[in-house]
Amino acid sequence: MEKDIGKFVENIAKKYKEHVVKIIEIEEKKGNFYPLPDFILTPLKEKLKSKGIEKIYLHQKEALDRLNHGENIIVTTPTGSGKTLIYNIFIANEILKNPDIKSLYIFPTKALTQDQLKTLKEFEFIKSEIYDGDTPEDIRKKIRTNFPNIILTNPDMLHIGILPFHEKWRGFFSRLRFIVIDEVHTYRGIFGTNVSHVIRRLRRICNLYQSNPQFILLSATINQPEKFAEEFIGLKFFVVDESSAPLPKKYIIFWNSQFESYYTHAINLLRESINYGLSTILFTNSRKTAELLQILAIKTDRKIESLVSCYRAGYLPEERREIERNLFTGQLKGVISTSALELGIDVGYLDNCILFGYPGTIISTWQRIGRVGRKREGLVIFMALEDALDQYFIRNPDEFIKRQFEDVIINFENEIISTNHIKCASYEYPLNLEVDQKIYGDVFNKVIEKEKFFKTRDGRYFFPGRPIHWDLNLRSVGEIYSIFDINDERQIGEIEQDKVLFECHPGAIYLHKGKKYEVIFINFEKKMVVVEINFGDYYTQPNWWEKIDILNIEKEKGKDIKIKFGEIEVTKQIVSYEKRREKDKTLIGTYMLNLPSQKLKTQSLWIEIPDEIIYEIKEKRMDFSGGIHALEHSMIGIFPLVVTCDRFDIGGYSFPFHQQTEKATIFIYDGYQGGVGITKLGFERIEEIIKVAYSSVLNCKCEVGCPSCIVSPKCGNNNRPLSKSTCLYIFSQFIKI
Repeated sequence: MEKDIGKFVENIAKKYKEHVVKIIEIEEKKGNFYPLPDFILTPLKEKLKSKGIEKIYLHQKEALDRLNHGENIIVTTPTGSGKTLIYNIFIANEILKNPDIKSLYIFPTKALTQDQLKTLKEFEFIKSEIYDGDTPEDIRKKIRTNFPNIILTNPDMLHIGILPFHEKWRGFFSRLRFIVIDEVHTYRGIFGTNVSHVIRRLRRICNLYQSNPQFILLSATINQPEKFAEEFIGLKFFVVDESSAPLPKKYIIFWNSQFESYYTHAINLLRESINYGLSTILFTNSRKTAELLQILAIKTDRKIESLVSCYRAGYLPEERREIERNLFTGQLKGVISTSALELGIDVGYLDNCILFGYPGTIISTWQRIGRVGRKREGLVIFMALEDALDQYFIRNPDEFIKRQFEDVIINFENEIISTNHIKCASYEYPLNLEVDQKIYGDVFNKVIEKEKFFKTRDGRYFFPGRPIHWDLNLRSVGEIYSIFDINDERQIGEIEQDKVLFECHPGAIYLHKGKKYEVIFINFEKKMVVVEINFGDYYTQPNWWEKIDILNIEKEKGKDIKIKFGEIEVTKQIVSYEKRREKDKTLIGTYMLNLPSQKLKTQSLWIEIPDEIIYEIKEKRMDFSGGIHALEHSMIGIFPLVVTCDRFDIGGYSFPFHQQTEKATIFIYDGYQGGVGITKLGFERIEEIIKVAYSSVLNCKCEVGCPSCIVSPKCGNNNRPLSKSTCLYIFSQFIKI
């Protein structure tokens, strides 16, 4: 029996009226249905009819017609609008015509791949198999011996397990007709740049085996899809973006805890929702927060312990599959998740989505909102935390609803990534100057000239030595570390190399499935973090310093205040960590660490502050160091409103005096090796960033600074020193100039 969500909203608004800022209702939308196209064969029409599908939406028909004309398409209609059905219908129809043709389905996660296989198994005449890191070797051999119609995989396996061995896949690539890439909005930053190169390598291999597959790209949340698709794949695309699917009614509650306990409010809303009978997902922005919320949920109400589970990256595959099954079957009534459940995995019908803080981008926001209300009415509760972006949207709820999706930024010409993938390509099949220049563009010549490529007798290029595929991680810089419980003698989780020192340094408290562990030591050689259970009532946070060296200056602007863009090298050194009590955050002690430093060569913009402003501040006896530190935080906090990124995609550091610029300097840099173009765009829009950041700090009601304006959750110096008044003064001087 369906619950009356409208009544639940009414109850919440009445009970918590001091926290409910606004309720927006998104009205139901009727669908626009059309008959299946004439070119769909009768057996497939009968199969679809047996599943209750006799008509399709107008946008589905348009996409099918475009595919039938041989075009590459990108479909960007909302969640729940039947995008998957488009490519499955068309490819199934083509397989009925010719059972020998092959298709490649690429998904960003293994969970999504498993989910899509279930759908394909309903078409009995299609042979489909998953080929990824979880596929046993004996099954892989069977697949390579007798290729199915459809291979489902992820970019990582394509990069490391298929393309380097393409000779074994000759029978597949020579008959490859379609390449489907779903959830393309996830391919941003370093991951997206890497995958864009993997696709170029895939196109090279298709050329080798004389196939020319059509590409089908899909995402519910992407801006400028045509531009992105052409940059991502390197081909022309037709866009299908006008949805004609029905949309059930949605309620969106804007909730402000007003600096009370966010955690308590979130758990209370989760409990009320579950008790009312609404299946609920509570999204958080970090693994640590998800684990803390689960611990609090269990402490608060033991009755819901078996009904609620945490879900995040870092869990072992079998743990994630079990949680997904329990959600789908209804055993679990609630889940506390990071972005790991943001994509379109079918976990049954969810009624309520609680956003514990702004997800970082409008893209992520609507992906999360799209998990609920797919077939019936749904509810979304946006809990604004203290963060600057959260408070911006709680003051501007209509913009939260109407703001367009961000551009998905990749940097195909990232020198480090380009070099690595072109080396991989040369190992797979020697490079041809004329052919590969068309695939890679200008970056190809740069790499060939800079690196020491050898020539074959017929004039093609290859890179000597062993292949580097296995050294190249598509998703992050470095390898994956296993987390090992020394008492149970078993692996309990995983963590990326670039997060190890920050989250799993010796002495750190690591949270996993509602339990607390203390890190005993890191074995760098074996890529292992060793932990043991911990029953203390404290948490830990690291302290670090940064050194920034300017490597080159590409652009600059400004007369009195110089704003520059170029390449830098960041050196980070974690020097200590603090233990703080859970109940009141009081400091227990600071403990020194002796860990290796981390280096990052990346892109950055920086602002050089004129000496005149510094003299004026000192004359007024204001805190200059606290002012530029606060200014840096405020600009980074508001950056995603102007440039596509999550605030955790960028870093920053402020120097009262920098030895190279010989001035007080504020750096804001891409948090990825080589840079991905975030701060490059930020340099172009710096005037707008300054204006919005100034307004945010000026209009914040706090007196000395808070997380809504100048306090940062990721500050290596624990937000010391900070001065709101000096920050505002510097901003006012910027605005004048």
